Amino acid sequence: MSEPIFGGRQAQPLDQMLDAAGGAGWDGLSDLMKPHLADRPMQPSDQVARNLAILAKDPRSREIVEWLMDITLRAPFRPTGATFQETALHAAQRQGINGVGEAVLAAIAHGQTLMEKK
Repeated sequence: MSEPIFGGRQAQPLDQMLDAAGGAGWDGLSDLMKPHLADRPMQPSDQVARNLAILAKDPRSREIVEWLMDITLRAPFRPTGATFQETALHAAQRQGINGVGEAVLAAIAHGQTLMEKK
């Protein structure tokens, strides 16, 4: 089987993923009405969100964020199991893994918003 033409990073650039997490257009307006991320459970403090945003901007430390996206959201989705229940468990496991990547992206987007306000 041949490999895809573009690797995971080229197909899903971190900047594009961050833009999607922050929202734009009508989605961006709708996001303004939602509660702040720091007020939701399991979200980092504003300082942690700022630090993650700084990590994403710095070329040397951005590789850490890129790696986190590689092992979460960019990783191939292979939910096939021997039984229906096993397949469902694989899908649920992947949903949990993706949740980590989504939380990191949301925290970075929140940190960027906080830094822009200053």
